[in-house]
Amino acid sequence: MRSRSLLIASILGLGSCLSADAFMCTSSSSRANLHHNDASSSLCKATSLPDLNYGLSDEEFHTWLQNQLQNAPGRNTYASTYQDSLTAIVNWRKRYRGNPSLWKRIFKKDRVIKELIESAPVIDFVKRAIDNQDDTDDDTRKKFTIIDLCSGKGYLSMFLSEILPKEKVDKFILVDKAWAIASKKTTTTLKPHHMNWDHIYGTTVDTDGEESSYFTTWPIPLFTSKQDLKDSCNQRQMTKHFFNKIDGPVIILAVHLCGTLSLKAIEMFNNNQVKLFALKPCCLPQMVYANRGDVFRIGQHEFDAKDVCSPGQFSKGNWNGPPRWHLQPRFDCWADNLFKGIDIGGSKLQQDDSEEDNGYRVSMSHHDGIKVKDDIVIQVDGGFQNTYIFAERDPVTLAIWER
Repeated sequence: MRSRSLLIASILGLGSCLSADAFMCTSSSSRANLHHNDASSSLCKATSLPDLNYGLSDEEFHTWLQNQLQNAPGRNTYASTYQDSLTAIVNWRKRYRGNPSLWKRIFKKDRVIKELIESAPVIDFVKRAIDNQDDTDDDTRKKFTIIDLCSGKGYLSMFLSEILPKEKVDKFILVDKAWAIASKKTTTTLKPHHMNWDHIYGTTVDTDGEESSYFTTWPIPLFTSKQDLKDSCNQRQMTKHFFNKIDGPVIILAVHLCGTLSLKAIEMFNNNQVKLFALKPCCLPQMVYANRGDVFRIGQHEFDAKDVCSPGQFSKGNWNGPPRWHLQPRFDCWADNLFKGIDIGGSKLQQDDSEEDNGYRVSMSHHDGIKVKDDIVIQVDGGFQNTYIFAERDPVTLAIWER
């Protein structure tokens, strides 16, 4: 519909900072954001999916969600995060009521539960960070901008938009190669290779017959940005038009980043004025880098590709390669090298290693900041990608790091 296209165009043209794709290079190609982790798959199969549009009240749906997650890894550690997130899912359901096809596309039970389980440590980190910012500091009084790298449909930002205080967060920027370019002239029609964004920019009709956009219903706005992190042009443009123009602290979230995309996320943190950083690395780099004899360099750290590359890969959701448990030592080495490459200022860092009830923690601090590598047991049923890496630049928010 023409009115729908005009409404999307008007949303995406709200301003030079918000409609950031207007500044971006347009040469990046599309990439489906596929996640290949083995996150607690068994618990998602316990209960058949009811008729979510008509069969349950919102209260009954909330109870059903709680039952689905009662045995989830980390359920006790992140109890408040799970409760907040379940309320967020109920809010999504209310938002899309009257549009069952959109709701069924967004709420694929196993996918949403998996995203919540694996994102819970990051949601908890961001919430504690923002809740505990010093309101007397000029910089932290300004609203945060949160950049969600390789966002996929944006589930992580969708959770956080419902959970975080809107008086402290200005917007989310969902960065993914599979989005269409968000500008007035090119967003009227999505092509087959584009990721569907109707859950963000789509329209609905109220009881009075007035057309409105889902965009305005999110507590904290969600903006999409088509970017290829491996394209150096896109990286430079993001620095120029995001990091150099945003007035306020920036958080980078990088969950489920496959292969060398984790390196690109760390480079983005190292090379820009970013306050907080959260990374959950995913698949290992492919063997092409090892076969070429490449050396990976990030920050002040470098390491041989042959020590971390994987001889197998996923194809359409199926693993082709040696038994995956053989790769755990390589993944541990990969995560350790990623952690060492994060630059929080200077080379003289104080390190502290400690065993915890839910895993193993390594922290390194400097007068310019702190970084932590946590082993948080979230993946089960053969999954081993349980490393979460967090960093903050000075001034350090102690409440984030104290356990």
